[in-house]
Amino acid sequence: MDERILSAARELFLARGLAGVSVGEIASLARASKATIYTRFSTKEALFAAIAMRNAEKVREGYESAVPSGDTIEERLTVLGSEILKHVLAADSVDFMRLAAAEARRFPDLAKVERMMRERGTHHAANVLKDVTHSKQGRAYAAFAQERLTRTAQFFLDLVVAPLVMRAVFGEDPKRLKAHMRGHVAESVSFFLAACRTGEPHR
Repeated sequence: MDERILSAARELFLARGLAGVSVGEIASLARASKATIYTRFSTKEALFAAIAMRNAEKVREGYESAVPSGDTIEERLTVLGSEILKHVLAADSVDFMRLAAAEARRFPDLAKVERMMRERGTHHAANVLKDVTHSKQGRAYAAFAQERLTRTAQFFLDLVVAPLVMRAVFGEDPKRLKAHMRGHVAESVSFFLAACRTGEPHR
């Protein structure tokens, strides 16, 4: 039932925005009663938040199932960054991010959703980054120490992933961005690792 409700709400929100959709319309498309929806989601904003978290989980499942390959840490991080972007820049994911950006001003509580998604994304990226950098090469970087890994993962996402995501949200064609993705990721990873080399190595 929850899946039907979320799918119906997502379809209608993408078509007309939050304000342009009633709970009754969602209930009709989901073949559910309004009471059933309100039992599970107290407001339309709560419903939107649930859709956002489901979207984030879908992206996470996509890139976590990939196994970054390569002989060097730079090659493996380049594969990781490319895998994340491949899923984030999927057309349905970009459409939803554009909707969230458009609705944020009228629904300030959506900022909380964005923070939750960002925190969850960082957590998952840190877990994958830990596996990617778990080697003699990785241990040579102070930034990959366990106590620094979450912050390092956030820097990785901000530098490697966020620029293309922002360009997509502001209207650039995701397909065109994907065509240039590998070069962007390789250059960004090189810059990222150069920054990670500063400081004393972790022993």
